[in-house]
Amino acid sequence: MAEVEEPQFTSLSARIAALNQQGVGQKPGGVTLGKRPPPPLPPAAGGRPSLSSRTQTVNNPPIASYGSSVTKQANNLPTDARGNSLLPPPPVDRDQPSKSGKTPPLPARRGPPPLPNRKDSQASPALPARKASTQLSTDTQVARRGSNASTMSYSSTISGLSLGQTTSSISSVDSNRRMAPPLDMANLPPLPPTRRELEQRKVEEKHRADEQRRVEEQHRPKVPLVSVKSAPNIPLRGPPPVDRDMVPKMPPRPNGAPKMPPRNVSSQELPPPGPQRRLPPTVATRSPLTMGFGNKASAEASTPGPRPSPNQNRLNGPPVVELTDRNFENIVMSGKPSYVDFYLPKCSACVDLKPTWEDIGRRFAYASDRVTIARMDTQAYRAFNTRFDLQEWPSMMYFDGRSPKPKHCPFTLNQDDIEQFLEDHSGIRASDAPKSDAIPPPINMSTKPTRSQAQSAQSRPARSTPPNSGCLICRDYSGPDRVAEQHPRHSLPRTHDVTGYLADVLCGPFPSATDKARAIFTWLHHNIAYDTAAFFGNRVKHVDPKDTIASGLAVCGGYAGVFTAIALKAGLEAVMVTGHGKGFGYSPMQPGDPVPTCNPTGHAWNSVRIDGGEWKLLDPCWGAGNVGNQVYNKSFTPSFFTMSNEDFGLRHFPQDRNHFFRRDGIVPTWAEYMIGPAGAEEVQIYSVAEDHGISGTSFTPRAKRISVNSNEVIRFQFSKLCEHWDHIKNGKGPQYCMVLKICGLDGRKDDYVPFENNDFWWWADVKARDLGAPGQVVSCYAVTTVNGKDARGLSSKEYLKKRGNSGFGFAGIAAWDLVR
Repeated sequence: MAEVEEPQFTSLSARIAALNQQGVGQKPGGVTLGKRPPPPLPPAAGGRPSLSSRTQTVNNPPIASYGSSVTKQANNLPTDARGNSLLPPPPVDRDQPSKSGKTPPLPARRGPPPLPNRKDSQASPALPARKASTQLSTDTQVARRGSNASTMSYSSTISGLSLGQTTSSISSVDSNRRMAPPLDMANLPPLPPTRRELEQRKVEEKHRADEQRRVEEQHRPKVPLVSVKSAPNIPLRGPPPVDRDMVPKMPPRPNGAPKMPPRNVSSQELPPPGPQRRLPPTVATRSPLTMGFGNKASAEASTPGPRPSPNQNRLNGPPVVELTDRNFENIVMSGKPSYVDFYLPKCSACVDLKPTWEDIGRRFAYASDRVTIARMDTQAYRAFNTRFDLQEWPSMMYFDGRSPKPKHCPFTLNQDDIEQFLEDHSGIRASDAPKSDAIPPPINMSTKPTRSQAQSAQSRPARSTPPNSGCLICRDYSGPDRVAEQHPRHSLPRTHDVTGYLADVLCGPFPSATDKARAIFTWLHHNIAYDTAAFFGNRVKHVDPKDTIASGLAVCGGYAGVFTAIALKAGLEAVMVTGHGKGFGYSPMQPGDPVPTCNPTGHAWNSVRIDGGEWKLLDPCWGAGNVGNQVYNKSFTPSFFTMSNEDFGLRHFPQDRNHFFRRDGIVPTWAEYMIGPAGAEEVQIYSVAEDHGISGTSFTPRAKRISVNSNEVIRFQFSKLCEHWDHIKNGKGPQYCMVLKICGLDGRKDDYVPFENNDFWWWADVKARDLGAPGQVVSCYAVTTVNGKDARGLSSKEYLKKRGNSGFGFAGIAAWDLVR
């Protein structure tokens, strides 16, 4: 094909005009095809000449011989395998639009191959014929690109894939491509329900249940109400109602309290019952604790109640204790005497002795805390036949409570001979049992022991305890006290660890923590004196325990420090406790005085863990002696080791409230501590009261001041240190006779009223007007001598017989002040 020389134009506008004349880009009728031409360029700023006015450059002259660059072929055309140049592709219709305005249709495409015939007999219906695709838009007259290069066609194909459709154009382009299966064809497990779906499901289920319940209630037949009270008693006509038509009745209520089912326990397995605690008889009168300044007297005297029966103080239980192999050691080796009858059930002599033995048990029941009357079946417990070499039955034996070897009583059925044998060995006489005429008339119930005193007495065992029992008051401390005396301070070796040496020699011999603590407590009494010069000279300073032992002088802090140092090296748990103590310099509060400011300082004591893991409070300083007139009086006071923590807290208030160590867990306040349990100044009790086996916290009236402006009967009473305290075994001998010195009506005549006692309590009942006049003193004394001889064991009856014709010596126990 010959080349046609392209006309040359001098400007862009001339070229555009030439194209318009040829009809390029226009529809028939002068309509422009394709895109609209861009607007002409704005005139150049800065005076640049327009394109038409520019002159031809010298570098590129429009020489016709060269021709147009459009008609020239490039010199880098591709070649085939033989080196020949490849011709350019022929022009397509989209490059040269037709003058008629319509593009000829594309040739028909090959359809997909037919599907294979199915095995079933019925063939699927044929697909409808596909419509021919339009290759050129009639609106724009723009030819479509090929399917392989068309972006629009590729995008539509992708969209078709997302809709799960398959087109023939994709198959023609890449028939080997494998498409992903539709979503519904994937074998995926269902997702679990979300939290919101679960909550919504619960709400819907609740709504459905409520709706169902509401519907059921609407359709439920209503039961007519029947009036019971207002309906008249009309006889029914017709058949009587059956049980299903009547309202069910409530089951009958039991009249009494529910009863415990009976226990199938044999009498041999039961522990022996303890004796009843003896309390002094009481009567309904006004309590002296309610007396005070300004209180009005009662207009009438209280009427005494009925007298108690003579058997009130006897044992509530069997008169004879039945022994078994389980309780034998606890009863016979308990520390108190036991009189035992070893018998055989089929022995005729044993059967004859049984009523006599029970009568002996009843006669000695008043002294059940001092002696036990018991029997034992040796046929059921044959081991005791060999143990005690029993050759005949019945065999009566006396055990002293300490030695395992008993004393044999000659066989006899005479009750007097059997009782005489018991009285000779135990010292207890059946004739000493209290008679009915010895019981005083009952008095005011409010003047009986306080609740804390009664609980304290009830919590203790009624029978006597072995030497190393849990009762700290009647415990046998002879071993620790004897060891403490054998190591005086001046005989200690010169060693750098003197506290360790004392821990070894004082505590080493004893496995009991209580005995170890007692040995240290007693050693301080014998070897350390109170440093009165440093205390009254205001020169008290801290001293190490070894220096305190070397000097033999200390104040309360020195006592507590030495005790703690020795106890810790002996393996005990001990601490020093600091706080306030009602000791030297303490003044009791008077009626109307304000409670002083809380200041728990000025004193020190100890707390040590003893047997059973109990924390025990003790005061080694006050236990060693006392101070009077700035002089130290060495006097052993073991009660500051044996008294309970509750009684100890009446005179000690620690800085750390956790150091009260009360069994009831109560922590008293500062005001309660300063005021005291009596609510006023307490009765004055002398230090010798403990030597007589008297408890200082058991005195009644508890207040020191007693009003005499009434006709009321006032009871004065006190008790032993503990219920199983024995004046002979635990004290210094038989008890003294106690008397109450009163001043008579209006204080005109002195008199001594003897106290009655029931082996635990002492009491004396006196009218308030007979005590004396306001300003006088009522005192409690112990009759220590009669005609210059020791008066131990003197009874109240013997005192009354000798009064007036004998000389008596007295020792003060307690004192009260009389007020209006």
